[in-house]
Amino acid sequence: MTAMDTFPEDEKRWFMHIGYLAQNWAGVETTLDGIVRQLHVHYGGQKFELTPPQAFKRKRTFIRKAFADRPELAEHTGWLETLLATATRLAEIRHWALHGGWVAEGSTTVTLNRYSKDDPLKWEQQKFTLDELYAAGEECAGLVLMLTWFGQVAFGIMTKEQLIESLGELGSKIGVPLPSDDPAD
Repeated sequence: MTAMDTFPEDEKRWFMHIGYLAQNWAGVETTLDGIVRQLHVHYGGQKFELTPPQAFKRKRTFIRKAFADRPELAEHTGWLETLLATATRLAEIRHWALHGGWVAEGSTTVTLNRYSKDDPLKWEQQKFTLDELYAAGEECAGLVLMLTWFGQVAFGIMTKEQLIESLGELGSKIGVPLPSDDPAD
């Protein structure tokens, strides 16, 4: 018997869904790290940051600056902004899930509490369902593929055919559909 065996099944589901979101968010961060490093090493990113940024908000700012600075990358900024907006929204959900104190309201809804960013003595609250946390985790997994696709296209690392083959294999293994190369999708 482990300590986890002592928790009620309802709580174990919350732990599982929050863990799923956290693990898939780690994939998003790692993929962003790859983009940051490409920019830092091969596209003059040192003029924006002496060392590659680690925090998500700093990565986001760095990537935007570096893409805007290089004409060969600037053509991808529309697609980049779409991906970064998705990442920013998912980062907020992840932040609530990992840093909010939670109070379960039945087996499928939770209220997460955290101190306000604006007033250190005030609580903020956000409600989530198990399905919403799971969906955010799934969306993170899809975003990993989209960021990978984006980086490969923007940096020209692989041919489109090689990328489609490798992402297709990965997507089928984790149950995520192959992303489109159309920035409007």
